Amino acid sequence: MRMRMVKNDPNTQTQEIKKQDSATLPAEGTFQEFDPTKPVDPSLPNPGPTDKAWVDVEIPTKILFGQTDISSGIISPNYEIKNLSSKSVEIAIMDFKDRAKPATGKSDAEKISDQLTLDLKNVTSNTVVPLHTTDAKNPAQFPADLGAITTQGEKLVFQLTGNVAKGFQFSQTAIQPQYDMVLKFEVK
Repeated sequence: MRMRMVKNDPNTQTQEIKKQDSATLPAEGTFQEFDPTKPVDPSLPNPGPTDKAWVDVEIPTKILFGQTDISSGIISPNYEIKNLSSKSVEIAIMDFKDRAKPATGKSDAEKISDQLTLDLKNVTSNTVVPLHTTDAKNPAQFPADLGAITTQGEKLVFQLTGNVAKGFQFSQTAIQPQYDMVLKFEVK
């Protein structure tokens, strides 16, 4: 981590040493974990203004989605990304990829790949980011901007939307594709 050192402490008071050949100057140190939830303290070492040390967000541990033969598309709860940092944080989706790689055969994600359209809807800004598409000529593009949470405590709310292709054969044995969505956080 790069540390930006303040050259002059604005709170330093001076004393004049006159007609003496020595002086005692107290040296007081501080050693503690950097807290990105607090504003900059000029008397302490702080990271650069856009250093990743400022990132402090709450994200879900996983996101769920699904569709049945009687639902009209993919159903997903709302999820939140909450900014705990005192700085603005921009969020991008860097990748959305199949997590399960079986030793033989196809993963469930591969089995449904040519029939699944899956998007991430930013409910907060009402924008949509394609995660997986059936159109080989227009695949999902990454990185993809998800949005920004500019103030401490602000939340970005999202959900997954989309559907399986018309004629998809639902069965009693569930297909359970597993993906990893890779997020990138950038402090502004």
